Amino acid sequence: MRLTRVYLPALIVLASACASSRAANDPNELRTVAPKAKKNPNVITKDELIDPAITSRDAYTAIRHLRPNFFVYHGPSTPNDPAAGLTQISENYGPLRPVKDLSAMNTFTFVEVRYLNAEAATARFGLNANGGPVIVLVSNLDAQ
Repeated sequence: MRLTRVYLPALIVLASACASSRAANDPNELRTVAPKAKKNPNVITKDELIDPAITSRDAYTAIRHLRPNFFVYHGPSTPNDPAAGLTQISENYGPLRPVKDLSAMNTFTFVEVRYLNAEAATARFGLNANGGPVIVLVSNLDAQ
């Protein structure tokens, strides 16, 4: 009798563990949790930008919160050109502007924010990129 009291609870725990393990591996079982989509480290999507915690901030703070690596210093400046290697911004692949301009913008009209490394920025913007990366702000042209 005493032996039954010890083994019965252990048997119940073991049986329930096996049952839950089998159910988790059942291909016919519906999964209630969707897998997270992997974020592209070089693109901030509209879905990320419409988060209320993000839209309440200026564009500089929002981008810095979502992808802090966009603002990491990427290259040496030279005595002749202290801006060489610094990150710049472009709206809809237009003229390049300094990053400080982001502080006066909001994210409401952005469809995506794209990071171009120094090589891609030079290929797209030529010598204007100054050997540094460019953050491209893709706006919804209909909203302007």
